[in-house]
Amino acid sequence: MGRRVFVTEPIHPDALALLREHDFQVIGPDAALRPADALLVRTRAISGQDVQHYAMISKHGVGVDNIALDAAATAGVAVMNTPGANASAVAEQTILFMLALARNFDAQRAAVPGQPVPKVMGLEGRRLLIIGFGATGKRVAALAKALGMNVTIHSRDLKEARHLGYPVAPDLAKALAHADVVSLHCPLTAQTQNILGAEAFAQMPAGALLVNCARGGLVDEAALCNALNSGHLGGAGLDVTVVEPLPQDDPLRKVANVIITPHAATLSDGAFRRMGMMAAQNILDYFAGRAKTDYTILPKD
Repeated sequence: MGRRVFVTEPIHPDALALLREHDFQVIGPDAALRPADALLVRTRAISGQDVQHYAMISKHGVGVDNIALDAAATAGVAVMNTPGANASAVAEQTILFMLALARNFDAQRAAVPGQPVPKVMGLEGRRLLIIGFGATGKRVAALAKALGMNVTIHSRDLKEARHLGYPVAPDLAKALAHADVVSLHCPLTAQTQNILGAEAFAQMPAGALLVNCARGGLVDEAALCNALNSGHLGGAGLDVTVVEPLPQDDPLRKVANVIITPHAATLSDGAFRRMGMMAAQNILDYFAGRAKTDYTILPKD
């Protein structure tokens, strides 16, 4: 048997088969990490001490904030991810949240025949601010535009958004003041931690909606609860939270106008297979010396 791959969480069986076809021994998932040539990880936290037990780490997904990147770089461990593999699935979930909130779907389902029809905000003509313009942000922008929304982009690099003809907003605070819906699609970094907090929510118009299918740490959850409970924000759709899974007694679960799903946006059949196959292929490519540099967070020199 050839090299060993430790898999931290279940992945698509086709991805496991691909590794085995190329003489890789697959071990895990287990409660404790075990040394191997490669680590294939979904959402499990990988510490600075953990990374030293592998030659490379393949992330099943896009965000790598669960991996100690600085420690990996220092140790010469390459980290590769699967950009674009789940973009359509996450965009679907994002639009689902927007529609469910803007159409007051829960109230419609609970409506009693003969009683007044619940008020519906709707999405047509609404102003959507997308924060982050990677593969998922682009897909959300296209879908929202097709629904008749007025889409504006705030991102670290606005060149592509401008090229595609979207209005751009270099100043986040000014953009928030004109956003009926805000959707997060940026990575979690030191710069984006709590990018939306009490001040940001106060800047948003009364009744505005928030959707977060990116990372929980982008949002100050205590401030979000306050903004929702006060009635200033109209609702929120969250596929991600700071603590996952979200405890049953968490204050967010007590807010009436929040829809919470368990970090499931990426798990459509197609996206789950694509992420697994790309993560497995990254391992094969790395050990064959043909790693794609645009999929790789390279070690420091």
